[in-house]
Amino acid sequence: METSFKSELTLSDTGFLFDHSSGLTYTLNPTGQFIFNEIKGGKQGTDILALIRKEFNIDEDTARKDIDDFFRQLRELDLLS
Repeated sequence: METSFKSELTLSDTGFLFDHSSGLTYTLNPTGQFIFNEIKGGKQGTDILALIRKEFNIDEDTARKDIDDFFRQLRELDLLS
């Protein structure tokens, strides 16, 4: 399953995510910033899982929970297509 964003989104270096279509902003923690950048870079599911485990030195269950929570929030905010 391919993941892409519904709107034009820009992430600042300080973790603020700006939705150009609505004018809304969101704050991402470092994990969210990492996942967002990997999605924007074209990475998908299992690739992101492996990268987040390596980047943050965490176990698979924690990484999977972080990714699932992030995607749940993106869906709730209607930012995924």
